[in-house]
Amino acid sequence: MKEYYSIGETARLNNISIQTLRYYDKIGIFKPHYTDKDSGYRYYHIKQFFYLDIIKYLKYVRTPLEEIKRIILSACTPEHIQSFLDEQETVIEQEMEKLERARRLLQRRKKQINEQLDICNKKEEDTIYVRHIEEQTILKVETAQITPHTPPDLFIRKLADVLEERGDMVDNYYGFIYDLTSYKDSHDIYFNSIYTTICKGEKINIEGENITLDTIPTGEYVCIAFDWSTQHYYKYYQKLYEYIKSHGIQTTGKVYQLSLPINYNSSREEQFLTELRVQKK
Repeated sequence: MKEYYSIGETARLNNISIQTLRYYDKIGIFKPHYTDKDSGYRYYHIKQFFYLDIIKYLKYVRTPLEEIKRIILSACTPEHIQSFLDEQETVIEQEMEKLERARRLLQRRKKQINEQLDICNKKEEDTIYVRHIEEQTILKVETAQITPHTPPDLFIRKLADVLEERGDMVDNYYGFIYDLTSYKDSHDIYFNSIYTTICKGEKINIEGENITLDTIPTGEYVCIAFDWSTQHYYKYYQKLYEYIKSHGIQTTGKVYQLSLPINYNSSREEQFLTELRVQKK
């Protein structure tokens, strides 16, 4: 059995690319045993493969290259390695937690898209409808002087900041809560709060002013859906309000407005699908 192997042979035998071996040589992590002065070819001794396995293992457990270099080039004892692996285990657990949050966010978003498609079908019928809504955990911020004609972006950013500070992400599911009553026009409607949904059972430390956790209760909701328009908003609200009153429907007295984006192109004019919901008692 030969003792020295070319860079191509070393790459093939260790399931690693030639480019990676050259890069490791460049940054001093793993150098060839010798380089032929005439040809410039790199050659590795078979005993070096053991240390290449160590590097591959450390990379697999998410160790940064600078940390790998420190371990490889320093006289690390088993005690040092044990301490490092304990630290790296914590890093991996944190990454796993982030991935689990991402998975839950993705699943929630898929469920919301299905809900949006269902609302789109209801909108095309241009009528009042009743549908069952499961309990939703929400993060909400109290508002003041915000109407359907007022951009809510700064309040939405407050919700996003709370979630992002804990390593979570806000999705595109925004809602508004206000009182069900008779209004002269849409300028008289003032939102009590703006909310976004979060995963059920999430524990969030809230320090932001006027930001609280709440729930939208399970129940039957009287609804109407339409393409968002400040010009036509009041028409749809009034249609829902008159339907509830004329049919003697007892409600909780709150309107939940849900707005979902129809397109995701930032260069185009904003388009939202809106649903107004009122829970039946």
